[in-house]
Order: sequence, then structure tokens, then C-alpha cells
Amino acid sequence: MKRLLVLMILCAGKATFAEDLPKECLGNYAGEMAAYTVMKNDMQLNIEKHDVRVGITTHEIAYTSGNIELKGSYTFLKQSGTQYLIKAKLTNGKSVFYEIDLLWNKKERSLFLEGKNGEPDLILVKLD
Repeated sequence: MKRLLVLMILCAGKATFAEDLPKECLGNYAGEMAAYTVMKNDMQLNIEKHDVRVGITTHEIAYTSGNIELKGSYTFLKQSGTQYLIKAKLTNGKSVFYEIDLLWNKKERSLFLEGKNGEPDLILVKLD
């Protein structure tokens, strides 16, 4: 009986989250990451400009940067009237795990990706 109650609570929590998710946020976003330089193990690495894509559905988020493809889960938090924070936990299903924060602007229909580890900031525009 306790297990059934816990299962019902978990399902109710998921349904509430799905209702809070603005439908206009769902879809595909794209932008071009400018070239940049990072230091890794005392070596300088030059990263060429490349395309970045993000796809958001009600159940998952997909992130593609150059030849790297990651998928995962996310949480969606309202920041203000027109801005929402998306915290994503991504993986390639093998050995790569990556966490990113995206700021969705409802008015501009765009995602802001704050750069990490030397990456430049990037604004992704909605494709569809």
C-alpha cells in the first residue's frame, strides 16, 4: 500500500511539472559558436567555430555541438515573467556527462547558453 502511495505521489509530481512547462518553449533551437581557445592539461586547444543545436520536448533535451550529441533530462524553473531557467543533465550514454544551464526568453523565443571553461556565451534562436 505504501509503495502505491509513493508511486501516485511521484506520478502526480511529474504531471504538475508537465503542466507548468510552457508549450511555446518546446522545439528546436540553433546558433553558431564562435571559435575559442581553452587550456587542457597545460596545452592550448583551438576550437573552430561550429553549429550548436538544442531540441526540447516534454520529456527530454537533446544537445548537439559540432560532432558531439548528448541527450538527457532537465528541470525548468521560472525566473521572471518572460525568462525561465533550464538546467540540463546530459550524457552520450557512455562516458560523457555534461551539465548546462540555458535561459529561455519567452518574448524573444531564444535560448541563452552561458559559456563554461572558456567557451563563449551563445544565443540560440528557435527554428520552428
